[in-house]
Amino acid sequence: MDILDYYVKLVDFLGQVMGEDTEVVLRDCRKPNHDIIAIANGHVSGRTIGAPITDFTLSVLASEQWRERDYVVNYLGKAKPNKKLRSSTYFIRENGELVGQLCINIDTTKYQKLGEEILRLGGLHLLPKEEDGLVCGKTVETFSNDVIKDLLEKAVREIMGSCEAIVRERLTQEDRLAIVEKLNQSGLFQLKGAVGEAAEYLYCSEASIYRYLSKVTKNKNS
Repeated sequence: MDILDYYVKLVDFLGQVMGEDTEVVLRDCRKPNHDIIAIANGHVSGRTIGAPITDFTLSVLASEQWRERDYVVNYLGKAKPNKKLRSSTYFIRENGELVGQLCINIDTTKYQKLGEEILRLGGLHLLPKEEDGLVCGKTVETFSNDVIKDLLEKAVREIMGSCEAIVRERLTQEDRLAIVEKLNQSGLFQLKGAVGEAAEYLYCSEASIYRYLSKVTKNKNS
């Protein structure tokens, strides 16, 4: 008895258990020109028994990634016309060779539409995406109990990649100038006490902060 014969009934079983939005496919990788030997809920992708190999299976055969892993889960599948599927594949081996694949493709269309409706009910579809540009000079509004500290940490992290004390202790004048420029752009220095906190956080004097601000303003005007 061929090893894949054991999986044929499993295809129909899984198809009924998981419902009409889930396609279950059994592929015989030894027959690349007509490799589907069993399918449940084929309307999901529009395929039938005897359908040819896919680009994914071709890549699996070429890369031989099946030798290193038992399965691949939750990758993007596409079916015509513009249907997106959540796809997973289990590799079936015999004597160290790939003989078949058990594939599950879930049509996510209903869930995408439902998700969009939920977002619409909450008004979240009205929120701008960060890449869409600025709103009142900002893309994101952050709510905080200590805005000065948060802005200081954010600026140092953006310039230096880290805001740890050991990093701040070793800042050069050029580093501090770039950070102060970032802080000035954020509007930090409009807040009372910001210069003093910035000086303490950046391990320098308040006079240095004012000097950096003067350079930033001069560079901006020039």
